Amino acid sequence: MIPRVYLGYEWFGADGILSEYKIPEDCGAQVLFLGISRRAPEDGDIEALEYEAYPEMAIKEMEKIREETIKTFGVKDVFIHHRLGVVKVGEPSFLVLTVGGHREETFKACRYAVDETKKRVPIWKKEIFKDGRKEWILGDKKNASGQIK
Repeated sequence: MIPRVYLGYEWFGADGILSEYKIPEDCGAQVLFLGISRRAPEDGDIEALEYEAYPEMAIKEMEKIREETIKTFGVKDVFIHHRLGVVKVGEPSFLVLTVGGHREETFKACRYAVDETKKRVPIWKKEIFKDGRKEWILGDKKNASGQIK
């Protein structure tokens, strides 16, 4: 069974979740957010991102965010998944799926779960460049030299 809150090296993806999960009949909305590793001109020649976390604390906080999201927005279910390890450019690393009765609260719930996960969950990423160089992304996208990207 695919967990509703997940942090790890395996990737279930939306297809995996939806193939196992039966959408309640009173739900008319599903909102899916996928965070995908990207290469952008301002970031340089990135080949991949490497994610690390403090798993015990991260999962506990992700579960809190899930519960808050359901309670605050009245949605029926929330899935929050984040990968660890190396994720190549173009691959998904972060997923939030919200299921609710109507689109309004379901969109808001998804946005809340994404934003709060990014804000509160102890997950760190390192940029891996084509030339083999690696740089940690700290706080406001500051690199190891302290420059804001």
